Amino acid sequence: MTETLTTTYFSALHDEAFSLLVEARNYIVTLRLQGTDTSKKNADCLDVTLETMRLTSRLTQVMAWILAQKAVQNEEITPEEAASKRYRLSGQSVCMENVPGEAAHVPVYLRDLLRRSYDLYCRVDRLEEQIVARLENGIQGREEDQENASHLRIVKTSGQSPQNAY
Repeated sequence: MTETLTTTYFSALHDEAFSLLVEARNYIVTLRLQGTDTSKKNADCLDVTLETMRLTSRLTQVMAWILAQKAVQNEEITPEEAASKRYRLSGQSVCMENVPGEAAHVPVYLRDLLRRSYDLYCRVDRLEEQIVARLENGIQGREEDQENASHLRIVKTSGQSPQNAY
């Protein structure tokens, strides 16, 4: 049951990220086709370029992370390997900045894409933290069980009824 739920969740997350990635690609293509308008300020064009790169960075980081999680589900890599630095979500210095609300000169549709990509990136970041914490707790729990195994004593129960035991 849990495996089906996990598979369904990651499939939905993948579909959402992929859909947003396609939408962003289409928007960027539209921007390129429009070309540069000489009446626009160079600073505005630079900001739009910067924000489209931030959008692309967020979405590619999220997609890479989701694909690593799918590889875990397909038993192509171990959960511990997926939690390693190689497969971790990165680019926080660029991706966690949430400037679009402040940049009024950035087109409204780009601001919407940036907001949605930021929300998705933050969700995946929180999810990754939970997965890593569970793995660390699981590893620590197994180590503690092994350490405590020598301290466990065998307890023999009498024929007592559980109701009389307390």
